[in-house]
Amino acid sequence: MKVALTSKDIWQLLNGVLCVYKPRDISLTSIKKRIVNRIVEEGNTYDDSMNSIPLIEMPIVEPHPETEALMVVGTRQQLDYRRHPLMAGKAFRAEDIMIEQITELEPASSGICAFAIGSECYRLDDLRHQAWINTYRMIGKFGEQIDKHYIRGKVVDKAPYEHVTRHKLQKLLTRLRAQYKRASFELAEVDIKSQAAFELARKGVPRPRILDTPVVYNASVNNFNSPYFGLTIQVTGETDYFLRAFIHELGCSLGTIACTKQLRRIRMDVLGKDHALLDKELNVVNIIRNILLCNNALDLAKKERKNR
Repeated sequence: MKVALTSKDIWQLLNGVLCVYKPRDISLTSIKKRIVNRIVEEGNTYDDSMNSIPLIEMPIVEPHPETEALMVVGTRQQLDYRRHPLMAGKAFRAEDIMIEQITELEPASSGICAFAIGSECYRLDDLRHQAWINTYRMIGKFGEQIDKHYIRGKVVDKAPYEHVTRHKLQKLLTRLRAQYKRASFELAEVDIKSQAAFELARKGVPRPRILDTPVVYNASVNNFNSPYFGLTIQVTGETDYFLRAFIHELGCSLGTIACTKQLRRIRMDVLGKDHALLDKELNVVNIIRNILLCNNALDLAKKERKNR
């Protein structure tokens, strides 16, 4: 069912944060093109400018019967061709729609992606400086090393892994959590033994002041079926490469090697799977509703942080 919207309404509402689920083997560039194409194709069906071209008064000019000097003898109404679609163009064009990803996600990875759309693109640096804490589900494999830590690539090395147990992996993750906890206060430029550190911890986890500084806040084992294992990781300032290298370093610390088999982002700060649109759900109405939903969730989270 078509919602009663005008092209002007759509342009005003296309401002904020949009959350979309990215399948595996699709780049963010392709996702952005799909979003823009859906907006352009469907948005132009809401454009009624062809049916509502305004009329303007135009002078009627005729020569004087004796002197033949041009003179205005009256007015007549005609269409304002400055507002005609054939002159002004369609209401929605791909080059007019601004959309940028807030954080990167490589094609081989999947999961939730957030985009700044419309005037929100001008606040992109502010959004990135908020140091969102993102949650990932990862599947790794002990005993193999992939070239450049790619998810799918050439196996360049193998090592025995039979000595690795779930208990050893959990023990290592506990030690890493403690190390990263101390590092998080240092990156927040706060002495961990000070009152400021206590107040910061009371308000929530400390977030780094330096942009793109990876901090792992939590890492837990979901399943363990050697050589495969599954982890849930909460992290900020990360890249796909950092997460894949993190899996490799776990293997090295346990006396073997490891590689990443799957990387999926399941949460971006307050935005979870309930906020994400699937590809089949991408249409103008759903995109607008999703922007309003995400904007509201982010505003509430911002107010809660201020009230702590």
